[in-house]
Parts: sequence; C-alpha cells; structure tokens
Amino acid sequence: MRHFASLKSPLLLAALAASLSLPLPAAAEKGAEIYSHEHRESHTTTRTESSTHTSSSTTSTHSSSSVSLDKEGSAEILGNILVPNPHRKVPQLDRISRQASLTPVFAGRDQQGRWGLWDSQGRQLLAPHFKKLEAGKNGSIMAWEDKKAPRYLTRDGQPAQDPASLEGLYPFKEKGRWGFQDASGKTVLAPVYQAVLTGFSEGIAFVKNSKGRTVAIDTQGKELFAAPYDHVFPFQDGLAETRRKVRSFNWASAVGAALGSALWDTSVYDPEAPLSLTWDGVKRGYIDRSGQIIIDDRNDSVFPMTPWGTFVKDKGELWFANRQGKILFGPGKYDLNGGGLDEAEGLGAIQDKTSGKYGVVDLSDGSLRLPFAWDGIQFLGGQRMLVKEGSSTRLVSETSGQVLKIWQDPVTVIPYGAGAEVTWIQEGKSFRLMDREGGLLPVRIPAEVTQAASFQGKTAPVKGKQGWGLMDAQGNWLVQGLKEIKVL
Repeated sequence: MRHFASLKSPLLLAALAASLSLPLPAAAEKGAEIYSHEHRESHTTTRTESSTHTSSSTTSTHSSSSVSLDKEGSAEILGNILVPNPHRKVPQLDRISRQASLTPVFAGRDQQGRWGLWDSQGRQLLAPHFKKLEAGKNGSIMAWEDKKAPRYLTRDGQPAQDPASLEGLYPFKEKGRWGFQDASGKTVLAPVYQAVLTGFSEGIAFVKNSKGRTVAIDTQGKELFAAPYDHVFPFQDGLAETRRKVRSFNWASAVGAALGSALWDTSVYDPEAPLSLTWDGVKRGYIDRSGQIIIDDRNDSVFPMTPWGTFVKDKGELWFANRQGKILFGPGKYDLNGGGLDEAEGLGAIQDKTSGKYGVVDLSDGSLRLPFAWDGIQFLGGQRMLVKEGSSTRLVSETSGQVLKIWQDPVTVIPYGAGAEVTWIQEGKSFRLMDREGGLLPVRIPAEVTQAASFQGKTAPVKGKQGWGLMDAQGNWLVQGLKEIKVL
C-alpha cells in the first residue's frame, strides 16, 4: 500500500517495514521531479518457517544484442517523441485482470493510534478501532484487533473468507507433522510433511517432505520436482519466486527507502503505480511449473518479476528477459539507477552508461521506443511520462507520443493514481491541479496544504494544519485530522 505519514521513523525501520513512508513534494530544484511508489506483489503467508542449504548446478546464459538509434530522425516523428511499436502484445495474466477490478480504499490512523477505513469518495466504511489494517491477497483486507491472527474483510469492510483457503485446502498440524484438509476438516493429504512452506497456489504447494527435502506437490500429494532453494514462494501466473540467503543487510535499499524509491518485496501488487527501479538486495530467481529455472538466483541481482518479465544484472551487464526467460533487451552496459518502470504500459527507462543518457525500452519485445538521447525520463502513470532535456521538461503521452506540455522553469509533478484524471503540480510552495493533457484546473487549493499524494480516482491523501486527510478534485476536505493514511 502507499503510505503517507511523518518522516520521524528511523531509517532502518523504514527500510524493513512492509509499508513505506514516502517523502512528499517540496520545492523542486530540477526541471521536473516525481516521487515513486512501492511495488506490490502478493505472497501467501508461510505457515511454518524453514530453509534448506543446497545449491543448483544450473548456469545462466545469454547472447548479446545491441541497439543503435540516434535522436535525430527517430525521436521527433511527425511532432511525436516516441517511436511507434504497432507489433507489441500485452500479457494476459490473472493478476492483471484481478487487480484491475479493485477499487482503491484508504486506511487512516487517528490521533489515538487506531485504524479505520474510508472509500474513494471519502465515506467512512469502518470506524477507527483496529490495531492494524493491511492489504491482503486477492484484494482482501487484513484487520487486527489484538495480537491474534487477523480477520479478513472485503474492500467495503464486510467479513470475508481467508484468501489463503480459496483453493480449498488448509494446512494443519498433527503430532508434529503437517498435512492438508478441506473446509469441512476432512483430511485430504495425511500429515507426513516436516513443514508446509507455502499453501496451494495454482494447484501446487511447496513442502518439506518426510525426508526433509523441499519439494513441490500437487493436490493429490504427488511430488512434482525438487526445490533446493533457501526460500520459495507460491506460484503466480505460472512462476514461483526462489531466494537464496545473503549474509548482510543491503544498506543501499535503506537509503532508497528514505528517498522514496521502491522497496519491492511487500504484500500487495499495484500495476498502475510508476516504480523506481531500485534493487532491493534480495537474491531471487524464478522457476516455472515444471521446476525449470527461468531466471537464476545466482545472478548478481534480479529485479522482481513483472507481467512482462524482469531485469537482470550480472558481471557489469544488464538485460531484460521475458517470463519464459528469453532475453529481449541487452545484455549491455546499461543501468537502472535514476530510471523507472511503467508496469501497466510495459515501458522501462534505462540509462546508457557510456553516454549517461536515458532511453525507453518497450518491455513487450525489447525494442527501443525512445533513443538514448535524454537527460531524464520519469513515468507518471496514467499513460504519461516526463522527458527532460537540459532545463526543458516535456509531458508526453505514452500512447500517441505527443508532447502535451513543456516547462522551462522548475516544477514538481506527482504521479497520476489509479483511475485519476488529475494530479498535483507544485510550483514553489503552491499546489495546483493538472489534467492529463497538462492543463491547469481553475480549482483553488487551500493554502494550508503542505503535502499531497496521488489521486485515487477523485480523492487524494493531503496534509494540512490538522494532519492528514482526504481531499476531492474540487479542493474540498472530505476527511481531516488523521496521523497517517495508507492506500490499500
């Protein structure tokens, strides 16, 4: 979830927490700035903790590719700035269609430290009395009233089924061993396993068998393949994440958290949030449903999987591979620092390390949509991006390639949120509203506003004299006086 609150929390806690406090806009010092959101991807909670210490003999291989496009003659096409790609294909994944149907809701913490729930119209769904509210799997909301296990709610605050049980099998423990039973309590798989590492997802669970080996099993208990990894996670759209342990904490990820960059490994996936491509230090890889390695976790760094694929760094080179492990872009001397990802549109901003310039790669096929000729590229969501050249910054449509607005003076633009037609633009200390075409709205924003976050539909978290609250696109307060707000 996106989390807006005070910045007084210690840096280490900010880096390790599942929800992230973001620094929100101040007076811009560059031509244009945006602030990133967290990457969110669902993982089923593991019932027992266990790890193995084995290694794989599989090695990663790749072949080189190169791209050579000059800005002249290719960047400015009929007044547009993006090279068109009529052949791109959008992946059809369950999680994309599932998340697209979710309506945003806001969790707010009051002055007494209790959490309540509001909808995107600012209407209260649940009064603040929960110890904690978090987004759960499949659009559910987890609510804690004490230290016991959470109960599950729908997004309108009604009781819901535990999403971990949606495949109909529940882990249970008997005489020190684990098995699975159905909703009626009937044993389906006898308690013979030393540990259950994940529940069933897409018909496959990871367990530690009676001999202590980590394996994948189907709903009949048949062992499908060995999974000799330190950690494994449930399958999502045909891929499961694996991890190997690292010995030290990655301080770069903590610094990234303080700067508003992405802590990727959290609990909920949001395809509409533009992301900072900051590696989180997790040594991860991916396997398919047959157990074959798609991305090797022994590479120097592997970024979290997107619907299009993932970026990999190894031995000083960077490449992008699709969900089948095929390399579409690179390898080469590229970097992601200072770049970004528009996951919904499948575009990545990448830096050429030789020239220091940025370009845009189409993640559907690895083609170069914007040559490496620009001083900065940042995605805003809502099919919009900022492209910087010297002191000039352009607002560009990702679909048509048209330049919609040009600024010569410093300005701060906050990303468009899910379903939002407007966003915040800050000039000096003043906040204004801007539509998707770059036009300023004739809406008076209260002078007390000191911080503002992305609109979710027609409502945005905003901070004023009374703390955090919710404001509509006409500048009206809908809720005030909260200490924190999270978008679930």
